Amino acid sequence: MSRRPATPPDADRTPHCRHFGECGGCSLLDQPIAWQLHAKVAASEKLLAPYLNGQRLASVAPDRSPQHFRTRLLYPIRADRDGLPIVGIYAFRSHQLVRIEECRTQDRWLTAFGRAAESALRELRLPPFRPDSKRGVLKALWARLAPGSGEVVAGVVTQPGAFPAGPELAAAFTRAAESLAEGPARRLVGVVHSISERNDAFLLAERHVPLRGRDHVVDRTDGLELRISAGSFYQIHKDANRLLYAPALAMCGDVRGHRIVDGYGGVGAFGLRLAKAGAAEVKVVEDNAAACRDAAHNAKANNLPQVQVQQAAFAAADLPVGANLVVVDPPRSGLGTDGAAKLLAAAPQRILHVACDAEALARDLAILCAGGYRVTAARLCDLFPHTEHQELLVRLDRAN
Repeated sequence: MSRRPATPPDADRTPHCRHFGECGGCSLLDQPIAWQLHAKVAASEKLLAPYLNGQRLASVAPDRSPQHFRTRLLYPIRADRDGLPIVGIYAFRSHQLVRIEECRTQDRWLTAFGRAAESALRELRLPPFRPDSKRGVLKALWARLAPGSGEVVAGVVTQPGAFPAGPELAAAFTRAAESLAEGPARRLVGVVHSISERNDAFLLAERHVPLRGRDHVVDRTDGLELRISAGSFYQIHKDANRLLYAPALAMCGDVRGHRIVDGYGGVGAFGLRLAKAGAAEVKVVEDNAAACRDAAHNAKANNLPQVQVQQAAFAAADLPVGANLVVVDPPRSGLGTDGAAKLLAAAPQRILHVACDAEALARDLAILCAGGYRVTAARLCDLFPHTEHQELLVRLDRAN
């Protein structure tokens, strides 16, 4: 039986939350953070063992249990007995809502804003969407925080159609934000009407229309200024620069003068950092139109002309052959056979695979290793403490 590593005393202290055990937002809050990390590393090493060549997954346990690190709020909206909106997080393995009074993983201001926004929605008496009858309007409440600037943009997700309450809702959300004083300084810079074309309980939206102010926040991190629009992906841990991007760049090695592809590149979070580190050419490949606009804006705003953006699905992208490095950060499903085949055809000297699902990563590694690559470094980055989720970094080099 493996032994858990010795840890500082504070690391054994577990946060208390009145909703733990009912709310499905986190499942491991009652376990010391070192235990959580040990279990994640052990499970991932077992799954990835055929490709690690005897290597261990690098990881660093924090000195104390992380709290209030999530920078994105996403609450379903449901109707109470009177038909008025309530917001919260689904109970474990259920679509029953737990109304959130406190949260140990979410930014304090965002949690307070969620409570205030619910009151505003109830005062406006806006009808929640009912998945069973397909009637109603409101599907979700959301907010995004840029931790490096304190900017917040927030909104609601609705069914398609006219939304005459938009101006009134924007004013109510603005008043709600101005009434809050919890935690570090935060500033609501925009309220957005997000529109979902799906006639079910899915919470994300395809279109985003500003109701007041901006439809994006600007984050400042690692010497960069990054615009993140409502429809763009962005890591939700406030310390992602330290936990993910710094070790990722270290694994990439010296990139000065290199040709690099940032696949599934989003707003350019990896590509811009690599360009700033001296890469000669960086191509960001992303299929989301909003993220592509952000990435192109961010390259210009940060004076990084060597960064170019291509809007395309990775498997259909025009990739340069023989690049020095390709970074891929695919969704939970992984590269898949088409994405892995595209990567093998590009034949880069080195690959950095960023994965949020170990099983999908194992499937991708099976293809890449069979195609002539070998794993030369691997790391677990704990971006999702108190849950079973994980983020993994794997470097592969082309075998000679």
